[in-house]
Amino acid sequence: MKIRTIRTLLITVTSLTIIVSCEKKQSVVPEYIVEGIADSTYNGQKIYLVDHNRVGNNKIDSVLIDSNRFVFKGIADTIRYAGVFIEDAAYVPLILDKGRIIVNLKDGIASNTPLNDALTDYNKKTGELYKERENIYTELKNKIKDKDKFKAEFDSIFSKVWTPKYMDLMENTFDANTNNVIGSVVLYEMSMWMRTGQIDTAVAKLSKDIASLEMVKKIVETNDALKKTAEGQKFSDFTIEQPDGTKVSLSDHAGKGKYILVDFWASWCGPCRGLTPEIKELYRKYRGDNFEIVGVAVWDKPEDTERAIAEDKIEWPQIINAQEIPTKIYGITGIPRLILIAPDGTIVARNSTGWKDFKEIVLNKLGKK
Repeated sequence: MKIRTIRTLLITVTSLTIIVSCEKKQSVVPEYIVEGIADSTYNGQKIYLVDHNRVGNNKIDSVLIDSNRFVFKGIADTIRYAGVFIEDAAYVPLILDKGRIIVNLKDGIASNTPLNDALTDYNKKTGELYKERENIYTELKNKIKDKDKFKAEFDSIFSKVWTPKYMDLMENTFDANTNNVIGSVVLYEMSMWMRTGQIDTAVAKLSKDIASLEMVKKIVETNDALKKTAEGQKFSDFTIEQPDGTKVSLSDHAGKGKYILVDFWASWCGPCRGLTPEIKELYRKYRGDNFEIVGVAVWDKPEDTERAIAEDKIEWPQIINAQEIPTKIYGITGIPRLILIAPDGTIVARNSTGWKDFKEIVLNKLGKK
């Protein structure tokens, strides 16, 4: 009886040990909670949670704002660059991380986790720099009445003082966050200012997980497109179906014995349409056997493009309804964008600089200066 009792006790203890061990091995599912404070004017409106690394529809969830508050809950399976927004009203970027994230729509701040505090701090510093640039612009505008002198002074301060400070902020923040999502966010901003080789170097610093994010993959794709269509490379062709059913290619114009200035634009783009008079002057003076201009309307509705062509009295040939096709091929992330193609089809210039410098390049190639 004694031996039997001991054996029973051992079995019971062993069973309990197994149960406890099993309980210890059970993993706790990480959860995110995004709690927001909103102005009372937004009560009853829908607010969305979006994932910026998603391709296409990036909406994760939506809720109604009630009593000045909103809450999103979900599984934090991965750490993502995200945001909350009310259509045409408010937006706050955030890092969708495990834990409780507090969002203040009015101040545009997400906080209460280390990554969100770091992102908010970075955004605050960039905001201060942009405010500084705005103040410089206003001060010089009030001080210097001559348009050319004002532009020269502002461009000088912008390139020699402001831009280095902004680049330092981005590079220091990037170097401190190469193993987390903030690194990908800052890299996206940096890529707008960097040359292709610099982007290659920056991407190589990222951890394997961060380098695999869709946001980083897009940066790499754009960078690769820029390399393929850099100065000295042959132009890359594309063919677009027009509203009347005909098809037009860039090769209908480029590589046929003329210098071709390609203007990527859209009807809704103020700077694009502001540049039209300058391009028109160039076209009227120099079009002919050696020079032609071709407009390529991107990211736009065909009817809006056609209306803008009529309103601005644009005279040069147009390829409309191009959407994202040429911008992906040429690594274009913003417009207006100008590319000059030589008579043999070689790309000789892309306007990384302003219109004045680019115009000088065009005139030099045409032998007009």
